[in-house]
Amino acid sequence: MNSNPRLNAILLKIKKMGYSLTPQRLEIIKIISESKSHPSATDVYNKVKELYPMVSLNTVYKNLSMLASLHEVKEIKTMQDSVHYDGDISLHGHAICEKCGKIIDVEIDEFDFKRFFETKIKNKLNENYRIRNYGVEFYGLCGGCDKD
Repeated sequence: MNSNPRLNAILLKIKKMGYSLTPQRLEIIKIISESKSHPSATDVYNKVKELYPMVSLNTVYKNLSMLASLHEVKEIKTMQDSVHYDGDISLHGHAICEKCGKIIDVEIDEFDFKRFFETKIKNKLNENYRIRNYGVEFYGLCGGCDKD
């Protein structure tokens, strides 16, 4: 196993779900699990292409889509109609600049998040509800764009 616990968790899930682990898929997962910059599919493609020149952008999209369907990567949509990917699936939100598209992680206290859900949403439902995924995005202008 690798020394990256996030990478190991994703690989275990991939194997458990019966997906093959091609060298290209492994490289895509490594990039996503190690990235702190919320890369786009093109960013991932450009990195994978350095090691595997024959990889296609379509292969990268398919793998990122598969990871998203397994809840192992979050898709973040920006105001520029681009999608970025976050391999950190821990409880946190994102501040997204409406002008340049910069994405910054925002820590969210788990207790506050659960309390918000319980008081604002769950109490309005007449049935049990189990969250499988979530998204918290704040849109505005980053410090650089706000000066313009």
